Amino acid sequence: MSYPQYRPQASRFSDLGGWQDYVNLHFPPLQMTSRTTSPFQAQASSCALGECTLTHIGSAASDVARTPQLARQANAGYLKVMWQLAGTMELSQDRRSVCLVPGRASLCDTTRPYRIRVGDGARLAVLLIPYDVDSRLPRYAERVSATELNDIPTMQAALGAITGLARSRPQADDPGISDVMQGVGAMLAATFARAAEPDEADLDAQRIQRARHYIATHLASSDLTPDRLASVLCVSRRTLYGLLARQGTTPARLISETRLQHARDALAQDTTSSQSITDIALAHGFGDSARFSHAFKDRFGVAPSIWRGRHQAN
Repeated sequence: MSYPQYRPQASRFSDLGGWQDYVNLHFPPLQMTSRTTSPFQAQASSCALGECTLTHIGSAASDVARTPQLARQANAGYLKVMWQLAGTMELSQDRRSVCLVPGRASLCDTTRPYRIRVGDGARLAVLLIPYDVDSRLPRYAERVSATELNDIPTMQAALGAITGLARSRPQADDPGISDVMQGVGAMLAATFARAAEPDEADLDAQRIQRARHYIATHLASSDLTPDRLASVLCVSRRTLYGLLARQGTTPARLISETRLQHARDALAQDTTSSQSITDIALAHGFGDSARFSHAFKDRFGVAPSIWRGRHQAN
């Protein structure tokens, strides 16, 4: 299945340096290397569509990387939705990888590292979308980046709408741009949502596991806060609260519960009382023994000293 294409006058490049300058002018910065033994060739044409940009690209074999350093330096987030028009391209992000052939589509998120391996003679259409165009897109994109978007009719319709808009060469203040792009945003959000549904529970479980591991390895840290957890999981504070709400808890309760469970294990293992209750409380992130004892008894029904005494007796 072929996608509709937009063919305005293209900029042509015969060296990698000029091509990288063009790409970094129209996209968040990337590192690029050529894999062709022949002189490097590339071409591209871009069209601004409101806050979004549609770019058609043709390139010789090359490797493209959004490195961790470049991702950290980003001042704004963008999604790159990519339709393969000819040749092949391999996209990797978030430990996932997809190889696109003509007629297939995928996406990546510029706020996180990714790599693209472009096959010789590849051609693709790329829609660059700022995060704030549609709040649903980044939420779904984390679950489906570097996967094949199998809803081909909807993806074809979305690119057809964008291509038709670009062909009309609208003025920047044309109200039709907003109307078309809102419709495109809705189509993309629906496609992402359908692609994300099978993996949502797995993704939640993976995030919870990562959160518990981080807490367990930073029990005494004064920086163990909801904001820190959200940063570790690479999600917003709102997403973190939503994730834990689906598990019937909150960031504060998850932190407290993990600390208490590890403190309980430490008490059970310290059968010779080599550590005081206060030492164990402080080592597990509690400010003082009184606060720890109250939380421990409230959670497990007995005081820490009684819990340890039971295991000493055994």
